Parts: sequence; C-alpha cells; structure tokens
Amino acid sequence: MDAYAPQMAGKNFAQMIVNCTDDKAALEILNQYQTQLSEAFPMAYVKFKRLDYLEVDELEYRFYSEDIDSLRLAAERLQDRMREIAEVEWVHSDFYEPFPLIDIKNNPVATAQAGFTRSSTALAIAAATGEINAGSIWEGDYELGITILDKTPLSFADIENIGIASPQTLISGQAGKNSTIPLRQIADVKPLWSQGRIMHRGGERCITVKGQFAAGSFTSPIEKHIDNIMKNEIALPQGVRCETGGELEYGDEALPQIYGGIAIALVIVFFFLLFNFKRYGITTICMAALSLMLPGALVGLGLMDRTLGLTSIFGLITLMGMIMRNEILIFEHADNIASHGASIRSAAFDAGKRRMVPIFLTTATTAVGVVPMIIAQSSFWMPVGVTIFAGGIGSLIMAVTMLPVVYWKVNSKGGN
Repeated sequence: MDAYAPQMAGKNFAQMIVNCTDDKAALEILNQYQTQLSEAFPMAYVKFKRLDYLEVDELEYRFYSEDIDSLRLAAERLQDRMREIAEVEWVHSDFYEPFPLIDIKNNPVATAQAGFTRSSTALAIAAATGEINAGSIWEGDYELGITILDKTPLSFADIENIGIASPQTLISGQAGKNSTIPLRQIADVKPLWSQGRIMHRGGERCITVKGQFAAGSFTSPIEKHIDNIMKNEIALPQGVRCETGGELEYGDEALPQIYGGIAIALVIVFFFLLFNFKRYGITTICMAALSLMLPGALVGLGLMDRTLGLTSIFGLITLMGMIMRNEILIFEHADNIASHGASIRSAAFDAGKRRMVPIFLTTATTAVGVVPMIIAQSSFWMPVGVTIFAGGIGSLIMAVTMLPVVYWKVNSKGGN
C-alpha cells in the first residue's frame, strides 16, 4: 500500500495507525470493524481511512447564504436524507457543532457607581476564572514561570455569582472586609450559543455537506440521486443556493480538457494515416473504426456496475492506440498483397487470416495484464481495467471480422 502521512490531531480529532502484515489482513480488519465501530460511540464517529488517488471528497454538496441558521437548516435536511442511503457513510458538514458561551454586558449605571470599566471588569473576570501569573523562579540560566490555575468546573450560576473586587472598596481601604461584589450586580449575564467554525467560499458564507461511499458501492447512480435530492426534493430556505462539488465537479472540470486533447490527437493521427496510406477512404475508415471499442467497453462497465466516467476515459484512450495498431497491421498487409497482383477480396481475406494471431496475442496479453486492476476493486483503477479488458476483447472480435470486409468493399467501389 502507498504511504500515508498522518493528519495533525486536534481537540476534536484523534487517530490511530494500525500496521497490518499484508493487504488481505488490512481488508479483513476494515470489513470487520468499520460497521461495528463507526457509530459505536455517541459523541464520536470512527472513520477508517482509505487511500485514494483523488484530491477531492467523494460526495460534496455546498449551500451558500449569509444567514447561518438557513445554512444549517438546509445542510441538516440534506444530511438526514443522505443518512437514509445505505451505500453512503460518514455524512457530516464542515461547520463544527455550536458551543456554549456566556455573554456578559456591563450595566452602564451599576458599573459607573461601583467604579468599574469594561477593561477592569474583563481583567477581574479573567483573574477569577483563568490563569494567574504569580511570578517566576530561576534554574541556572532558565526562568520558569509560576502560574496559579484553578481547574474547578464552573456552572452558569457560578459565573454570574463570581465575586469581583471593586476599585472603590480597594481604594477606601476596605479590602479586609467584603471588598467584592457579584458579577450579576454590575452586568447582565446570559448563556449564548456560538458557531464552532464558519466557512467562506469566494467571500460568501458556505456550508458543505460531505460523505463517502461504502466499499463496493456503485457510485454513479448514488451521486445523481443525491444531486437530485438537493436540487429538487429539499425545500431550501429563502436566500439559500446550492451547488454540487466532489467527484462530480472534478469530472465536469477535467473532462472538457481531456476531450479537447483527444480531439487534437485524433486530428494529428488522421494526417499521419493520410500520409501513410495516401487515400482518404482508408484513412476515414481507420478513424471511424475507433468506435469498435465502445460496445465491449460499455457492456463490461455495465456488468461490473460501473459507469463511463473520468477514470474509464483513460481506458478508452489506451484502447484507441490498440485499435489503431490493429487497423494498420491489417490494412498494410492487405495493401502489400494487393500490390503483388492479388484481388482485393483475396488480399482482404488473407490480411484478416494472417494478422488474426498477432492481433489476438497482443490484445489478450494487454487484457490479462489489467486483471489485477479489476480484482483490486479500486474506485480509480477498476473502471480503467474493465474498460481495457472488455473493450479490448470486443474490439478484437470486430476488428478481425469487420475490417477486412470493409477494406474489400471500399476498395472495390474505387475500381481497384
């Protein structure tokens, strides 16, 4: 397995790394304990980290609004629906849970009578509830601070009844008597909930709902189903808009560039073939014959519960090179036989018969070579392997049976 760099721990995150003897043992641990421990603790989620090659989350859905309550409401509705899908796990948002605070507002009249200011009140509260630096001691050339820390847990009632030293009583020399007054006499104290973290995207408040697929899930229908739930089935609060991220967005952004690169490559290949064969008919057939890979590839992806997506496009690009090589082998051999006086029909038949074994061997060895990619069940490599395996076998059968016939018909119409 690839190396994994541990994530830095935090107040709400911890991790444990388990070293396994081999990949089989790691999969056994994953299958046994993931469902058993993921929801075992009421205040925590146990996540088993799976290595992936994508830099984005598998499932990611964003909501935008300036109203935090509306954002949370929309995210909670989507999370509830996502948790109903058995193939989706670890559904969460990037907002932390709200945490309690105590809001203290000075009473202008009471604080003025007692001689308090906002700064003096804050210092007095900090001294009563936080750390107090009492001095320092020296060990050789090193200074060590002395801090008085009170770890006694405080309730809301304890906070509003904290005794704060009044500046007037201290100045008047009454420190030996009752020189403190309760905080509630000079300030309004009330509990308050605050957001743990507020995320922004493009300068706008954004909450992102994330999740991941369970092992062995067929991802494409689930992604489309959740996307439909977010856009059509969830009643979004007023002023909230939504968008889809994760793998779907990553694919939508990457595919146009890939298609553009493929189109440029096909144009270059076309002119190379035209320069070699010096006939538009054969060159056009070579380009059109690239579609022979699609039936086998689509059938294979359907049988393995995979869809034609970004990763399977990589497999199709590999198949394009394989099919182009097979076409050149057949047509070059047919042209060579025809140049020695043989008829077009016999040249096409001989090319299909003699080139069948070399084409079969090269295609079969390539197809067998990607079997480990299919067995690994990786979300990235499996579609690539299935596309090359099924598309290669399908194109092999069609190439050796259809291309000689097409060569014969096209050249016969040309009068050769």
